[in-house]
Amino acid sequence: MIATVLRLDPRLSPHNLHWQGAASYLERDPTLVRMRSQPFVFRPPLLDALPLDTPGIYTLVGGRQVGKSTLCKQFLAERLAAGVAPERLAYVTCEPYVDAEELRRVLTDLLGEMAPAREPCWLLLDEVTYVEGWDRVVKFLADAGQLDSCFLLATGSDRLLIEDSLKRLPGRRGQAEVVDFHLRPLSFLEFCRLRSRVDAVELQRCAGEPLDAAVPSSPFLDALEMELREYHLTGGFLPAINDLARTGGIAVATFRTYADWIRGDVLRLDRSERYLREVLTGIHRRQSSQVTWNAFAKELSIDSPKTVADYIAILERMDVLQIVPALVEHTGGAAPKKARKVYFSDPFIHRAVLSWLGEDDVLESDARLQRDLEGVFAAHAGRAGDVFYIKGDGEIDVAFYEKRQLQLVEVKWSSQMRPEELKEIRRRGRGTIAARVARSVTYEGLPVLPAAVVLLRLAARSVRA
Repeated sequence: MIATVLRLDPRLSPHNLHWQGAASYLERDPTLVRMRSQPFVFRPPLLDALPLDTPGIYTLVGGRQVGKSTLCKQFLAERLAAGVAPERLAYVTCEPYVDAEELRRVLTDLLGEMAPAREPCWLLLDEVTYVEGWDRVVKFLADAGQLDSCFLLATGSDRLLIEDSLKRLPGRRGQAEVVDFHLRPLSFLEFCRLRSRVDAVELQRCAGEPLDAAVPSSPFLDALEMELREYHLTGGFLPAINDLARTGGIAVATFRTYADWIRGDVLRLDRSERYLREVLTGIHRRQSSQVTWNAFAKELSIDSPKTVADYIAILERMDVLQIVPALVEHTGGAAPKKARKVYFSDPFIHRAVLSWLGEDDVLESDARLQRDLEGVFAAHAGRAGDVFYIKGDGEIDVAFYEKRQLQLVEVKWSSQMRPEELKEIRRRGRGTIAARVARSVTYEGLPVLPAAVVLLRLAARSVRA
């Protein structure tokens, strides 16, 4: 039985304590123990989206330290609670394995013990991209029939490496309608729900209303703006959220953990740390500005715009950056030759990068909050589909399609509306302005809402999509 596999590979033992009994796993698993010790424990809604009882090959992507491993451990705990036999469940972290052949031997033996008669089983492969050729291993197992009754979930932090590997698995993914999943940091709505600092009924009601629905001044809105300011400190990352709850600040070690992830994963792709620092510094200074890779390269010691584009693409697929192209309205798609905007996809990631670069955080600066908010709004809109900016007589920060209707959002962290900053949205006469106001007002017939309310509704939209 499972004891045979453990003798063959003791590396499996620390993460599969359920083989010693469900109670042992729940009490002693290191990830679950650490999770329960935190002020806030989050259960990702994505757990409900996984087709648990449909055999197939599934993927879960998302940046490092976003909670993929914790989700896997929560998955195992919930399967055990549902009555699944412990020997039908296995978690394999791929980091210790040297090559694909070693992984193949371990998984072949493991599946033989988990489901000798092809009974249903659940196999979680965490951070598979550490093993070059992992997809060939999975293809071998699928072709050998060992995955016919298996739910296999492979996780990784580099979307491109996962997507390229999946091209070699045609016809072997299973029958589920959705097989690829993306775990992101907590949205602003999830952040507010987790912390319970605002009235839950009001939060749900406000989040569910149309993007431009008016809101009167209220204590709820005051509390919601405070939540937005603290979201600017922690973003959607649980370690930072829990640091703030425990100590009122974020530990240096937490910043270092995320900076080391970015640096380590880029270096693992044989890229230059010096170039990485230059690119990140340039993005910090040009965040919210339109930029071409040619213009960007001229500001750096990097000679080639293609090299700049390569680094930015790597950081985007690691969920460090959000790239926002200009919209071509007659096609509904991106303008390939126009300048793009590049943002940090989460405000905490921006702070971690600044800590590594040695740059001043200037958290209290309204200009800094303005740039970060534009990025947060774009990232939230991008969770549900394509997001763009519009360049006309002026700019509109966020544009996206909802039910084939173009939605426009201008982000202005200001209570004073300056006509020159709102040229394009005024010309169009429609859209929503997210501003630093305590209640809904209008400006030249356009709805102006508290920024926290608009962001809350964008977060709810991403859940419905």
